[in-house]
Amino acid sequence: MKRVKKYWLCPIVVAMLALALGVASREVSAQQSSDVSPPQAAVHGETYSQWSAAWWQWMLAIPYGKGLPNPTFYSDGTGCSSNQSGAVWFLSEPTSGSGVERCTVPAAKFIFIPIINAECSTVEAGPPYIPSSCTNAQDCSACAKSLADAIGPNTLKASIDGHDIPVNALSAFRVQSPFFQFSIPTNNWFVTDFPPLIAPMGTGSAVSDGYWLMIEPQSPGTHTIHVEGAFPSFGVSESATYTITVTP
Repeated sequence: MKRVKKYWLCPIVVAMLALALGVASREVSAQQSSDVSPPQAAVHGETYSQWSAAWWQWMLAIPYGKGLPNPTFYSDGTGCSSNQSGAVWFLSEPTSGSGVERCTVPAAKFIFIPIINAECSTVEAGPPYIPSSCTNAQDCSACAKSLADAIGPNTLKASIDGHDIPVNALSAFRVQSPFFQFSIPTNNWFVTDFPPLIAPMGTGSAVSDGYWLMIEPQSPGTHTIHVEGAFPSFGVSESATYTITVTP
């Protein structure tokens, strides 16, 4: 999958100044929320780009399907604690494209959450599912970018406890992952409703591209996080509300 994502001397100077101010304004706006780590920040030594790869590795490794622990199969928060470890807690997108996810998160954990994103991998290969596949870092990167370019920037929304992050600020939170390796079980996220599987148990490599938020550790209690995004040309939209209970 993919996620979406430009004479006279005086006029030239004015145009350059306007561009510079616009970029600076977006960067300031993006950093004004004390709840969100800036997109250029490193959290526990890892960048947004690296955390996006780690999120996909985490999600793909968890068995997927009814009665199995992969949280992306559900739209209510089931499985949200599956395979969680370390200083960053991952939240998943609901499989239906919308839903209210409930999750208990230990105190002092950063929360890494996809707004909307896509990926291209070496295991999504061949008809009847996908006409072509990527086989190397360059091709997977181009593939993921093409999908993420289809995301409508004006469709992005995010809020934490009712406080909106400005739409123009959210554009700064698009990152592409490095080319990463992953492992998948027999029942995996790539499986379809009918056999055979797109991808059998094993390993693969991928690149993801899209929009993410690294939320700073929240105070004990209940918090609400909401994110939205869409691929207008594909007729695909995602909307998720997360009710997070941070334990003391």
